[in-house]
Amino acid sequence: MIAEFWPYLTPYLVVLLAGALPNESFRIAAVLLSRGVDETSEFFVWIRLTATTLLAAVVSRLLYAPAAQLEAVPLAIRVAGVAVGVAAFFTARRSLLAGIVAGEAFFVAAAWWFTRG
Repeated sequence: MIAEFWPYLTPYLVVLLAGALPNESFRIAAVLLSRGVDETSEFFVWIRLTATTLLAAVVSRLLYAPAAQLEAVPLAIRVAGVAVGVAAFFTARRSLLAGIVAGEAFFVAAAWWFTRG
């Protein structure tokens, strides 16, 4: 029975073995090794600031230098999508999920409306 489904299961097993398991092993190791680490230390503050800066760079790149089909959507719609997401984030008491869903829903609806004809 397994032999009959093997060709369909192979891509999922590759993703699991090559992607998920190594990632999870590093996450577990990080949790075990991070006990007792002061998260307010200068090093971790620097790491947090660096991660925030990289995220801001990626968002800026998507807004001002889009690739492929995103080029067809005007800059005003892309910026408005980010603004809606940030507003939803703060309105929903700093809920990351609410910000992402609201920004994405606005962007998809506006992009569809703009490019439908």
